Amino acid sequence: MNSRPNGNANRRPRLRRRPSRLRALVLYLQVGILLLFGVGIGAVVGTFISVSQMLPRVTDYSPPEVTKIYSNDNVLLATVGEENREFVELKQIPKHLINATIAIEDSRFYEHAGVDFRGIMRAVVENIRGGGMMQGGSTITQQLARNVFLTQKKTFSRKAREAVLAVMIERNYTKPKILELYLNQVYFGSGSFGVEAASKIYFDKNVRNLGLAESALIAGLPKRPTYYSPHTNLEGAINRRNVVLARMAELGYISPEERDKAQREKPRIVALKPTKYRSKAPYFTDYVKKYLRERYEYGDDLIYRAGLRVYTTINYKMQVEAQRAVRRGVAEARQRGQIDNIKGNAALVCIESGTGYIRAMVGGEDYEKSEFNRAVQAMRQPGSSFKAFVYTAAVDTLGWDGHHTISGSRYTYVSDIGKVWSPRNYDGKYPGLLTVEQAVARSVNTAAARAASQVGLYTVIKYARLMGVKSKLEPYPAIAIGGIGGLRVLEMASAYGVFASGGRYAEPIPIAKITDSEGALIEEANVQSMHVLPDRTVKVMDGLFRAVVTTGTGRRMMSIPEARGKTGTTNDDIDAWFIGYVPKKLVTAVWMGNDDYKPMRKVFGGTVCGPVWKDFMEDALKVYDATHRPKFVPKHVEPQSNEVEKQVAPENQEPQPVDDTAVVETDGGTVRVKICDESQLIATRNCPSWHAESFPKGTEPSMLCDIHGPRPREGQNGNVNPPREPSGGGEDGLRLTPPPPILPD
Repeated sequence: MNSRPNGNANRRPRLRRRPSRLRALVLYLQVGILLLFGVGIGAVVGTFISVSQMLPRVTDYSPPEVTKIYSNDNVLLATVGEENREFVELKQIPKHLINATIAIEDSRFYEHAGVDFRGIMRAVVENIRGGGMMQGGSTITQQLARNVFLTQKKTFSRKAREAVLAVMIERNYTKPKILELYLNQVYFGSGSFGVEAASKIYFDKNVRNLGLAESALIAGLPKRPTYYSPHTNLEGAINRRNVVLARMAELGYISPEERDKAQREKPRIVALKPTKYRSKAPYFTDYVKKYLRERYEYGDDLIYRAGLRVYTTINYKMQVEAQRAVRRGVAEARQRGQIDNIKGNAALVCIESGTGYIRAMVGGEDYEKSEFNRAVQAMRQPGSSFKAFVYTAAVDTLGWDGHHTISGSRYTYVSDIGKVWSPRNYDGKYPGLLTVEQAVARSVNTAAARAASQVGLYTVIKYARLMGVKSKLEPYPAIAIGGIGGLRVLEMASAYGVFASGGRYAEPIPIAKITDSEGALIEEANVQSMHVLPDRTVKVMDGLFRAVVTTGTGRRMMSIPEARGKTGTTNDDIDAWFIGYVPKKLVTAVWMGNDDYKPMRKVFGGTVCGPVWKDFMEDALKVYDATHRPKFVPKHVEPQSNEVEKQVAPENQEPQPVDDTAVVETDGGTVRVKICDESQLIATRNCPSWHAESFPKGTEPSMLCDIHGPRPREGQNGNVNPPREPSGGGEDGLRLTPPPPILPD
C-alpha cells in the first residue's frame, strides 16, 4: 500500500507555490502605492513650500483700497468705497449668526486645518449630480484668505495660493479669531462690510440684537451679496434665508420647530438710507459707476474694494461752469415763474466733437435734493430739436439744400383708419412758400411735417438711428415735430455731435482708462467713430443750424462765435431744449422742464435753455481753446559775461510717432491710428494724451501732430526756442511764428 502513489502529496507543492506568488504581487503593489504616496506627499510639500514663499505674511493684512475717480485734468472727483464697516468682537455676535454662517459656509469648520478635503470631494459629487457648480469647496478660512490677500479670479494658481494661505492662517490664529475676522471682513451687499454694518443697514439694529431669522438672512448673503440684497431682491433673500435655516436644522443647531417658525417670519427691512456723497460732480460719478457695471460688467466688490483708478473724460473746469450755469438758469426761470419752485429742473451734457468724450454732465440743479440724473435717466420729448433728423433725411436722400422751397401752410394727415392729425405752428401763423433755411430757422411745424411725409417716416427713423439715437421710435406722423415718447439729453447731444464733427458719429465715452492702484492698465477707451453723413449733407445742415442762430429762434446765441443750434419746445410747454455746437469743438444739449410733466409758463427753448447754453459755452470754449492750441514761449538767454560763450538752444528734432504701432492696418479694410486728442493728427511721443481711432483705408490722417513740439532738453526750463525771422518783429528782432491754422477735415 505504501508503494501506491499519494495524490494529495503530489498536489501539496503546487498549493504552496500559488500563495507565494500572490503574496509577492501584493507586496509589489504595496511598495508601489507607498512610492506613489511618497511622491505625492513630496509634491504637495514642495508645492506648499514654493507657493508659501511667494505669499504675503498673514499678519500683513491691510484694509481694501477705495476706488478713485479723476477728471481728465487730474482733479479727484470722488472716492468710491469708503467701507461701511464697524468692527465687533466675536462675543458681541449672536450664537445664531455664528452657527448660521458655519452651517451654510463651512459645516466642518472646527474639524479641518484650513482646507477641507472631505468637503471638496462632497462638493465635486454634488456638482456632478446637479450637472453644474451647485456647491463650492472653499472653507471659511479659505474665503478669508481670498478676501484679504487675493483676487476673485478663478485660476488654479489662485486656488493653490488660497489653500496655502488658509493653512498658514490656521497655524497663526485660533478658530474663534478666524471667525471674528471673517464676520467683520466679508461683504454683505448694499455697501455694508461686516455683520455690524449689515445688521444696521438691513434691520437698523446692532448685530447683538438680531434674532434667529434675521441672523440666517444675513448669513446667506455672502454667496451673492449684490443679488441677494433684500433692498433689491427681497424674495431672493428670503429664499436664501430659508435654505440657511434648513441647513441649521439638519446639523442640529436649531430644532425643526424653530426652523419652521423662523421661515414663516417676514423680515422687516429698513429702506436704504442715503449717505452724504462727496463728489465734485455727483451726477457724473454716479453715471461712471453705472457705466462700470454695465459696460465693463464690474461687480460692486470690484468697484468698492479693488482700489481702482478711473480716469474719466470730464474736464473739471467745464464741469464747474456747467453746474453753475444750470443752477443760475433754474433759479432765474423759477424767479420768472416759468417753472415750478420744487419740480422745475434742468440738465446739461457737453461732448467733444469727434471723440465722443463727455466733457461735462449735470443731471439737475441740486444733487442733495434729488439724485435723479435727468441727463441720462429722464425720457423727455425733444420737440422741434428732433427736426434735425427730418431735414437731414431730406437733404441726404432727396438732394434738398437751404434754398429748396416747402410750404408752411396748414397740413393734415389722414391715416389708413381715418385718424386725422393736423399740427399747428407755435405762433399760430401758417406762412406760404418758405425756403428750407427759413423753415428751420423759424421752426415751422407744418413744413417739417410735409418734409417727413415726403421723405418717409421710416427714413427719418433710419437717420436718427444712424446718428446714435437708441431710444424707442415709432413711425407716427407726430415724430416729425418731436411728438414721441421721449429721448435722453445724452443721446441728443451725441447725435448733434455728428454735425459738429463733420459727419462722424462717436459713441459717448465717460471713461478714458482704468488702472489698478499701482498704475497698471486694466481698461482703455477705444474711440469708435464712423462716417455716417456725406460732406454735402453736413455742409447743408450746418448752414441751416447757423441760420437758426443768426436769424431764427436761437438769436440769443449770436454772441458765441460760429455757434450753430436748434431750439425745441413741446406742446403745452412741457419740455424745452436748446442743442448747439461750434464746429470741430464742442456740442452741448440743454433741457429744462418740470419733473412731474406739468406745463411750464410761456417758455421757448431759446428763452429758457438758450441762456444756460450760452452761459456755459462762453466759458467752456475758453477752456477748450486753452487746452487745444499750441503755446510757444520765447526764451532769451543773456550771457553772464563776455568770457562765457553765448548759450544756443539745441535744434528741434523731428517729431516721432508715439510708438511703432501708431498706424496699423487691419484685415477688415480699416486703418487703426493713434490720434492726438488736441490736433486730431497722428500722435507723437510729445503728445500729452491720445486715443486710438479706426478709419476706412485711405481716409486716415497722414500727418504727425503739428501742435506738440519736441521735448525740451535739460536746461531749457520747459520752453522751446521759436525760429528767428530775418528782421523786424519787436525787440531784438525776435518774433513768434504764428501757430499753424486749424483747417477743416
